[in-house]
Amino acid sequence: MRLIFGGKVIKVDVLDTKGTNILSVDKHFVVPSNINSNEESIVIIKGRGLPELEYNSIVSMILTTRSNDRIKLMGSIALSMDKQLNIKVVRSNDTQVLQERRRYYKLKVNVRGRVLFYIRDEKTVRYDEPHPMTVLDINVGGLFLTCNDEFMQDDMVCVEVDLFEDYSLNAAVHILRVQRDGEGNIIGYGCEFQGLTAAQEDYIGRFIYKVQSEERMKKAAQDDGRY
Repeated sequence: MRLIFGGKVIKVDVLDTKGTNILSVDKHFVVPSNINSNEESIVIIKGRGLPELEYNSIVSMILTTRSNDRIKLMGSIALSMDKQLNIKVVRSNDTQVLQERRRYYKLKVNVRGRVLFYIRDEKTVRYDEPHPMTVLDINVGGLFLTCNDEFMQDDMVCVEVDLFEDYSLNAAVHILRVQRDGEGNIIGYGCEFQGLTAAQEDYIGRFIYKVQSEERMKKAAQDDGRY
């Protein structure tokens, strides 16, 4: 996976000239580091049972980054085999961002987590037991949480969020704003992640992609009358 337009690519979709999806992969692909330049570049996809496409036939690729940018590129088939597909990027004016490019994409969720401790004015306050919290939206840049604790703007809080069954995100967040209702009651806290590793950012990006995929599948099922 490589950076494109500032974000790491986590998914590649290949479409024919009619816009029909030929192939979708979220692993076993290589997006070259020079794809943003005018140099020749080839996207390589490996696997089993890959579609066999005619040499030099035109396709389009949609590259999805972990920050949820979706970039459409034109390509031509340079190699098509059962176990490998090479697509040469065609430089044209058809390259486009398919949705509004925002540095971070916010996803509405309802995810459980825990507050482990917080720091205020260089003083660390630790709990005997983690305090429960709920994350109401999350993105690569931060999250919005609600809990029974009362924090202040600029507090640093250590949180643990259950993104996947086998993985909990343990991270520090900076309280950017305290959100209140019309009567002054605290609704929740807008927070910015501090010092995330590349692996943690990848997990957040994959979590966002997983939830969006589940929502699309549910919507498709509803449209088909299965719900």
